Amino acid sequence: MGDEPYLSVTQLRMYLRCPLQYYFRYVCGLKIPPSGDVTLGRTVHETLEQNYRQKIQTRQDLPLEQLHDIFSERWEEESRYARFQEDEKPGHLKDDGVRLLGAYHREVAPRVQPVEVEREFLLETGVTELPLKGYIDLIDEQGTIIDHKTTRRSFPPHAAETDIQLTAYALAYRALRGKPEKGLRLDVLVRTKQPKVQQLPTTRAQADIDRFLRLAEHVERAINTGIFYPNENFMCGICGYKELCGEW
Repeated sequence: MGDEPYLSVTQLRMYLRCPLQYYFRYVCGLKIPPSGDVTLGRTVHETLEQNYRQKIQTRQDLPLEQLHDIFSERWEEESRYARFQEDEKPGHLKDDGVRLLGAYHREVAPRVQPVEVEREFLLETGVTELPLKGYIDLIDEQGTIIDHKTTRRSFPPHAAETDIQLTAYALAYRALRGKPEKGLRLDVLVRTKQPKVQQLPTTRAQADIDRFLRLAEHVERAINTGIFYPNENFMCGICGYKELCGEW
């Protein structure tokens, strides 16, 4: 958890998904190896981060071949610690990553000029006991906040409208810069047979931010009260805590 405790969107999402999963991870401190899907998403994310960090100064994307080299190096490192599911083949996942980067490099990257990448924030919310911590993926020169996702299937068209991570980013941006963001967008790299990138733009009103803060307040209160129970659903089959959950 680090030296000082904090809240994050990752924690909030996990508690909302399954309070008992949150208990095993953040109260007991039990970490499980990431799946192949998670590892792929992380590796693609790290590759895009390196491209955009240097682009702040150069205003040029790295050549696609160099992105592939960065991705391959990161994949070899990260995949060593993954727990691949039965339907996950490391070689196939790596090939998917290469194809996704090619589609993104061709269709999206040339139109993005970043000014900040992985912008850290630590905010006193005024309603939660703990501060809210996170990292904004990317802010472009127009003031648009962009978050990258990697997925097997296309997101629903309105997915960005209810994404609490984007709401947290809007909250952080306004606190850091003293003005609203230009807009928010999910750039979703979809691992279909023909890789594609969905761009899902959205906005946030103050009412959306107020609702997010109220949600964080109630989740924190439930955690402090010690309310932890299993939320049994279709995701249980791939949960790394399913044996511990069975013992519960």
